[in-house]
Amino acid sequence: MIPYYLLLPLAAAVIYSLGSVVVKRALKEGVTMDQSFHLTNLAVGLLFLPLLLLENDAVDWSELWRPLLMGSLFFVGNWLTFLAIKRGDVSLVTPIMGTKVVFVAVALVLLRGLSPSASLWVAALMTPVGILVMSAAELKHGHHFLFTIGVTLASAAVFGFCDVLVNWWAEDFGAMTFLAIGSLMVAALSFVMWLLQGQPSMRLEPRLTKWAFGGAILIGLQAIAIGTALGFFDDATGVNVVYASRGLWVIILVVVFGAKLGNSEHQEQGGAFRWRVIGTVILTAAIVIAVIDRANATVVKLI
Repeated sequence: MIPYYLLLPLAAAVIYSLGSVVVKRALKEGVTMDQSFHLTNLAVGLLFLPLLLLENDAVDWSELWRPLLMGSLFFVGNWLTFLAIKRGDVSLVTPIMGTKVVFVAVALVLLRGLSPSASLWVAALMTPVGILVMSAAELKHGHHFLFTIGVTLASAAVFGFCDVLVNWWAEDFGAMTFLAIGSLMVAALSFVMWLLQGQPSMRLEPRLTKWAFGGAILIGLQAIAIGTALGFFDDATGVNVVYASRGLWVIILVVVFGAKLGNSEHQEQGGAFRWRVIGTVILTAAIVIAVIDRANATVVKLI
């Protein structure tokens, strides 16, 4: 039986994929990166705020620095992600974000001294193989793609360590409050950055509003799903392998609904897009391995 909690990262993967395509459309239509980035961080802060009312456990306020640190890491990772989406195609960036599962596995070893099962290590290591296949056809294009890949990998690394901290600290602190405070930290840092940037205009033309706010809300909603999965279930690697399916979902969205969403990457990239599909199949195989591993682990616990 597949663990029910893996439905949370699966839902997050689908929502994130749609959100990234919408964000890319907003940037193409004229929304600036700063506008989209700050709106998304505000949405994250506001959407997580009601979790404060759902906290049933005692909150360890002496460890307040923990959610603040997690929120700071999330802010950095989010900025790197937006930079990558601005510079590259979502059908390349989103699947590469799947390497986060490798960084999660590494972070578990470095920070907690925990090692995932052999199957999860196989699944985790299959992820960068899929990424390499996806990007191999485009490395010849030079620094543009190398920059996009490098920034995306940096984002995945930051988010990977961030996820392990949520998985490690949230429940002991008070999971709902931990997630809410961390997200408010993201919004607060975004406001500070906006001030330091000289308060760039956040005014949007009416035709851009649906894309800018739509992308921000979708990214915020998926953050709730993945944050809940990490905060309440001690399976950071399994959760992130399933979450890596967003690479598959974004390919499907671009191919099936690309025209309606104003995305023509699969037509413009030609052969390179086919390599992205092959790489995504490898990532999907890794996800299947992880789900089977988690299902078997659940059966053992029940026995």
